Amino acid sequence: MLIKDYFKRFVAGTKLMFKEFFKKETNKKQRANMWTFSRLIIPLVTLLLSIISIITGTLSLLIISSLIAGFGAITDKLDGMSSKKYNSQSEYGKLLDQATDKYFALIVGINVAILNPLYLITLLGELIIGSINIGYKLKYKNIDISSTQIGRIKEWPLYTSLALGYLSNINSVLLIISNISIALTATFQVLTAASYIKQNNETINVLKFNNKDTEVKENEGIKNVLTIENEKNKKLTRKEEIEQLKKLKKQLDKTIKNEKGYQYTKRK
Repeated sequence: MLIKDYFKRFVAGTKLMFKEFFKKETNKKQRANMWTFSRLIIPLVTLLLSIISIITGTLSLLIISSLIAGFGAITDKLDGMSSKKYNSQSEYGKLLDQATDKYFALIVGINVAILNPLYLITLLGELIIGSINIGYKLKYKNIDISSTQIGRIKEWPLYTSLALGYLSNINSVLLIISNISIALTATFQVLTAASYIKQNNETINVLKFNNKDTEVKENEGIKNVLTIENEKNKKLTRKEEIEQLKKLKKQLDKTIKNEKGYQYTKRK
């Protein structure tokens, strides 16, 4: 259900993005989203070029593929700058950014893992981080999962290591550097996973506290309403008692008056 809802919102948002991007009056509003969307296309291009390079043995295609991947990494910064410049933050933009970050890293990671199997470590790290957030989202639908500070920092060693993965086949020194970058990226991925668990647990505690506080307030409200109703009923009962006493007094007065009239007539 969550995936189906996500897909519907993604398709609807994408259609609106392209529609507004090609209109002069709404073009700026969608520039950030277009930069983000490009990260869905770029990994496929780099993967295709790398496969052709391996089959044909054309080194230049591998270099072009690495440059395109590097540009894709830069778009992660460009969409943020564009969003702030034109104040174009949106729910769709947030949805798109979360999807493309993991997608880009995984597809490019698969591409690089073909050249160097050690990059499967970084792929596993991204899958674990993604699984943590998906798990929390499935269990707590109202939770709002946002990037942590260490998670944003982690993107740079990740993208750097992926870029080095392409170039490591050109020079043996670059291969050593790329392996070091894999270890560094894995460290940041562990810290990122821990930060997401901590942040999500804190968010859940806040949600539970708010729900409990709301429940307490609702119960207090119900008690207050019942108290007011009881007081009204008491007042109504007292009023009825007074009315009955007034009726009894009238009857008594009438009886006394009749008695006096009877005695007066008798004396006459």
